Amino acid sequence: MPHPIEITSVAQWNSTLRGATAAGQTVVVDCYAVWCAIAPVFDRLAAQLEHVLFVRVDVDKMAAIAQKYKVSAMPTFFAIKAGQVVDTLKGADPAGLTRLARAHAGPNPPVPPLSAEAEQLKDEGNTLFKAGEYVQAREAFGKAIELAPTSFILLGNRALSSLKLSPPDFSSALSDAEAAVALAPAWAKGHVRRGEALEGLERTGEAVKAFEEAVRTGSGTVQSEAKAKLEKAKAKLT
Repeated sequence: MPHPIEITSVAQWNSTLRGATAAGQTVVVDCYAVWCAIAPVFDRLAAQLEHVLFVRVDVDKMAAIAQKYKVSAMPTFFAIKAGQVVDTLKGADPAGLTRLARAHAGPNPPVPPLSAEAEQLKDEGNTLFKAGEYVQAREAFGKAIELAPTSFILLGNRALSSLKLSPPDFSSALSDAEAAVALAPAWAKGHVRRGEALEGLERTGEAVKAFEEAVRTGSGTVQSEAKAKLEKAKAKLT
């Protein structure tokens, strides 16, 4: 379970921000003094939003950082994207902190970059999938996964290819979908694929929970798709 990172030097702060920017991660910062921290709320959010980087800065020890960001009240929280502060909250406001973190977390975790070869195989798989060549598409995605085993997008693509086979390969789809959501717990599409596979395996109760998680983590068309599938799955249980 992720825990907030305690910043102990300016060099660590700078490298943390650079790493988050490169990975496309939102950073949520708690500038605190020991006597005014609301650590339990911050810890809980860090555990729930695993694709967000949560860091703590003790202003008494890291005065240079506090001065740079003009921290004048404790605690002060702010969200950073691409190295820039996009939102700030002053004061021990648990509800406000929750809103700030969730508003800037984004619905999906950052997508890890692929090598040129893996990207080429992904494009090949997408082309084959669009042409209805699901067996070949699954093979192409599989080769890409061998090069990028932590890519939840590729795992999701292969899961969908397995679901499109005739007959569908629900077991393989479930295996890939579960691997994808293990890597990216907030990826709504992964939960949708997992739900579809579970439903195909007649594990409808588990499918309902997967679709519920997709609704919770998703937005836009993905969330709408998840809601529709959730209602259909629930109807099977009645």
